[in-house]
Amino acid sequence: SACASSAQAVDSARFAPPQPAMLRRCNLGLRGARLAASHLTAGRPSQGAGGGLVRTFHSCTNRRATPQPQSLAPAVPLLWQVPSSTGVHLPSRCFASFSRPQELHRHRKRLEGFAKDAPRGDSKTLQACQDLLRDDDWFARKTAVDAIGKVANHGDEEQLSLLYKHLEDEDIFVREAAVDAAAAIARPGDDVAVSKVAMRLADEDCFVRARAVVALGVLGKKGDVETLALLDEMFEDGFVPVRKRAIEAATKLAPPRDASVMARLRRCMDDADRGVREEAKEALARLQA
Repeated sequence: SACASSAQAVDSARFAPPQPAMLRRCNLGLRGARLAASHLTAGRPSQGAGGGLVRTFHSCTNRRATPQPQSLAPAVPLLWQVPSSTGVHLPSRCFASFSRPQELHRHRKRLEGFAKDAPRGDSKTLQACQDLLRDDDWFARKTAVDAIGKVANHGDEEQLSLLYKHLEDEDIFVREAAVDAAAAIARPGDDVAVSKVAMRLADEDCFVRARAVVALGVLGKKGDVETLALLDEMFEDGFVPVRKRAIEAATKLAPPRDASVMARLRRCMDDADRGVREEAKEALARLQA
């Protein structure tokens, strides 16, 4: 399948050596010296064959690569069956040790369509997600996090606590998905959710930081000075999309004609990136209206 194949492509590409031409394209700005010094030793998704995600070396992260594990096995036996409402049937016994790519591919293929048609608040699907979150395979954990974001009820503290734990996941894709899921089910203005998501503003991976900025724009209260202060450093981030998302989030949270945000937007109009300058110009016009 395209989904499982793209995940397999991610694993095969995540430890490829960096290409100098691509490293020059990162343009990391203030964070660049530190990140380049670490040789950008981890990858991020890019479009590969078939539109899938491919994890490459040229990302804005200093995460160091580790040897590919010889075996990827579920942390605990998965003694469950996905409810028929999800459209996916998994065997009740899943003890396989994924020592070969084919076995890992079959494991991921069974996750196709997981929770696709599950109703909001479906307890069986959410229980299945808890089992998947203990899996050693990053793709299985990400699948579970995505499902929680779609199925859990808004404000469900039990599911939010699981997502908060996986905001610290070792895999960047899982952390990115956990940020989006937390923003999807937490109630706007939830101080705990804001504080947990804000921790990812300092993530080593630029895409996780970008999603955290977007999430704060969704969860923060309009006019909340503390949330706006959390975004302040992100205007200087070395990754252009992070700076753009910071402008969008600050504009969404700032009261009309807020002096401090307008001053920050004027400084953004001197940004080295044309897209950031245009974004700041449009945002400033909206605040002044």
